[in-house]
Amino acid sequence: MKKNTLILLICSIVAAVGLVVFLLVKNNVFSSKLEFSQTVFSVADSSQVTKVFIADMAGNSVLLKRGDKGWSMDDGTAISPEMLKSMLATLVNVRADSPVPEHQRENLNRVMATTAIKVEVYENEPKFTLFGHKFFLKERRTKTIYFGPETPDHMGNYAILEGMEDIPCVLKLPGFRGIITPRFSAMKQDWISHQMLSTKPTRIQELNVFDCRNVEESFTVKKADERHYDLYDNNGARVAIYDTTKVFNLLAEFRDKKFQSIAFGMDQEKIDHILKNNLFKVVTMTDVNGKKVELKCYYMDEEYDYYTEDGDHLTDIEHLYNQDRFYAVLNGDTKTLYVLQYFVFGRLVQTPYSKLVLNGVEK
Repeated sequence: MKKNTLILLICSIVAAVGLVVFLLVKNNVFSSKLEFSQTVFSVADSSQVTKVFIADMAGNSVLLKRGDKGWSMDDGTAISPEMLKSMLATLVNVRADSPVPEHQRENLNRVMATTAIKVEVYENEPKFTLFGHKFFLKERRTKTIYFGPETPDHMGNYAILEGMEDIPCVLKLPGFRGIITPRFSAMKQDWISHQMLSTKPTRIQELNVFDCRNVEESFTVKKADERHYDLYDNNGARVAIYDTTKVFNLLAEFRDKKFQSIAFGMDQEKIDHILKNNLFKVVTMTDVNGKKVELKCYYMDEEYDYYTEDGDHLTDIEHLYNQDRFYAVLNGDTKTLYVLQYFVFGRLVQTPYSKLVLNGVEK
């Protein structure tokens, strides 16, 4: 009797193991080969994506990671929310239109070998799922996509998915007319968040604006209470009458300010010249928690050549300052030179003290 029970137990274990192996094989757990489908290139849930690595054949690369405080680059640099949203939406919604005909694959693979953009997608994924339970859940590389050139109709891109035997496919984004690769840039500067200042006016404790070219136009705004601010001139004297609307509008400029670009590739000699000679305004904001933000503003050099209507040279090159844009350094970090627009930052850096005082009354 005991012998029969043991045999029955062994048979049950063998049957259970066999069933598990069958289910694992059926679900391709032991195979890395992928079959073509419209969704084979896409991810099911962007919330499970933990990081994305992008690299091109020119040696540029960027690693985007999800952390406790949101997404950033691997060095902690904030990412543009618009770029991130666009990329994740593409990973979810991209569709494989069709495999490339066999007679075209050799030439296309040759082109992609020198021009493709590699995209590695990592997700929190189990090794396998059985009876609704996830086993061995951890961060895994779930997709490696090689994006190639755009299609002749400019409605998508060619791409190869690792695990599909290097078969190029046509990828398209439903509802989108255009190419996909700009959403997967390997250039770090394309991913940097352009958000520079973002503070509610009620959070500002003190604002100091120092005019380096005309010190008398410098001023300070200090929070008196929850609803009132005091204005001080460049000597620290409190102003009795001032334009409260203009002051509040000035404080509101800190609500949402974005830089245009970063001056990449500028030689150090030119940077040193700008930092030494072109400073015109220093704006320092302190919030209610004592945190300071300092913005140093520098004129952008321009050179103009003047000619007659007939095209004859009229004068020698004249040195002027750009009227549309200027440089800025944030919190003393001279390694990063921002390019700002007067159209965006004009009120903050061009409002003089004399425009805030009513009727010339200063005390």
